[in-house]
Amino acid sequence: MKYFIITGTSRGIGESLVKQLLHNQDHHIICISRNEHNFVDIEKEYPAHISYFSFDLNEIIGIDHLFQKIFTLVDEQNINSIYLINNAGILSPIGPVEENESEEIIRNFNVNLLAPYLFTANFIRHTNHLKVDKRILNISSGSAKYLLPSQSAYSTAKAGVDSFSKSIHLEQKDKSHPVKIVSVYPGMIDTQLQTEIRSTSTEKFPHVELFKQLHSEGNLQTPDKTAEQLLELLYSAEYGAQTIVEELTLNDH
Repeated sequence: MKYFIITGTSRGIGESLVKQLLHNQDHHIICISRNEHNFVDIEKEYPAHISYFSFDLNEIIGIDHLFQKIFTLVDEQNINSIYLINNAGILSPIGPVEENESEEIIRNFNVNLLAPYLFTANFIRHTNHLKVDKRILNISSGSAKYLLPSQSAYSTAKAGVDSFSKSIHLEQKDKSHPVKIVSVYPGMIDTQLQTEIRSTSTEKFPHVELFKQLHSEGNLQTPDKTAEQLLELLYSAEYGAQTIVEELTLNDH
């Protein structure tokens, strides 16, 4: 059995990942999102196992307990691999830093940086003894490297994700059964984050017209295509050799 723990599964890339993984009866998908999502009808169509936890990643103090519950679902006698995909993310606050509300800044760092960090720590803690294939995929952003004004919280949090991914790689690389970890920039995708950017005023975000143009010209990738590329990366034989993956490409078969 392959186990997948995925955050942010109610929409966008996360929802697309779940739907694609449901095609295999040897998959057990553990979905985590703040908003409840009805996967019951979807599950009836496909043979995979699916479990759901309603959890707000801003409530970081509860993550340890959440993982205790998650790992009651893992059958250690019937597992050949286990994967964590830290997918959930938020963009707000957008605007000059002095205009950002403190609560929004804290929520951004909780969801985009501290939650993935704590998920990673708990994942490793609960799988240290497992002699199976173990992988973590952190969904980062080109904003971690290519900076724009008015996105300081988001860019800083994603840069932090890249940094801790590199650190965890150093900790794990010489272990007999290491956790392989990658932080990936998935590109420009037609998700809720892009919708939020386009609805921002020019006063708060001077580059908003560029994002509107990308959308109007059809230059945004679909969540389904992105999910397909992410899973190809996750399954690749060389996974983990490169900790930061800045470009997703889909191989022709």
